[in-house]
Amino acid sequence: MRERREGALAVAVVAVLLALAVGSWLWARRAEPRAREAEWWAQAGWRVNAVVDSGKPLVLTYNLWTAAATAPDTLDLEPVPAGDFEVVQSTLTHEVDVENRASYQLYRLAVSVRFPRSYRDQRIGFLVNAGPWKRILPYGRVTCRVIRGSVDWLNVSFASGEIQEPLVMRENLVTLQLRNGTKAPVRILGLWQAGDDGISGVRVVVPEARGAAHRMRLPFTLKPGQTAVLEYLLQPHPGTVQQGLVFQPALVLASGRAQGFEVMPPVVIERSFLPWQTHAARGIVQFVEAVPS
Repeated sequence: MRERREGALAVAVVAVLLALAVGSWLWARRAEPRAREAEWWAQAGWRVNAVVDSGKPLVLTYNLWTAAATAPDTLDLEPVPAGDFEVVQSTLTHEVDVENRASYQLYRLAVSVRFPRSYRDQRIGFLVNAGPWKRILPYGRVTCRVIRGSVDWLNVSFASGEIQEPLVMRENLVTLQLRNGTKAPVRILGLWQAGDDGISGVRVVVPEARGAAHRMRLPFTLKPGQTAVLEYLLQPHPGTVQQGLVFQPALVLASGRAQGFEVMPPVVIERSFLPWQTHAARGIVQFVEAVPS
């Protein structure tokens, strides 16, 4: 009889312990955020190679995706490290995509930044405040050379759209339309960059009669009112770009006895990323929003 009572007591103890364990597990699961709904992806892994004017901000892009059912209407950004650069302005566009009946939201930020001094392979990031959460997220590395008082002698625009490639290691043809809007000849002496990406095949293409074109090497003199196309091959160093490259060179110019640098529009090479990919791309930072369900 005594053995039966002891056996029943042991079974009861085991049952209680098992119930407590299951209850603790359920409570912990309840307190966790729903990973599927609270998942975020940040597009880090960028590299910047830019010649910048101290008075003109450089525009960087930064993407955030989320699978959360609800997402904040605004995102505030602050520079990290503080003081190394300044966030002048940020604009936000918001898109929604549906894949396999799951909804994903994309936040695409255009961030205007100003660098107070030149940097060599400087690591930077952003303190992102989304309301429900606040987190330091990496952006990438910046090499920049700051010039003061760049000239504005030429009207410069892309002859084609921005470059977007799935791989960033190939040769990328960049074509820029140049027009001399001044009353004096402008001599184009060279193309200058802050870093050490590969630049080759720098030519000035001048249209001729019957649709022909004449390609000439630098230096080249652009007459007042004349229009020409500058073309070159950009070859990013393999392995140095994970998610994207912002490449902003400057033209070395001379007009009369004066010389100066004219900053070119930035070339943006961006690798595509989709949050429903099986394997996250290099440079993508994945995290879970720490908000209980």
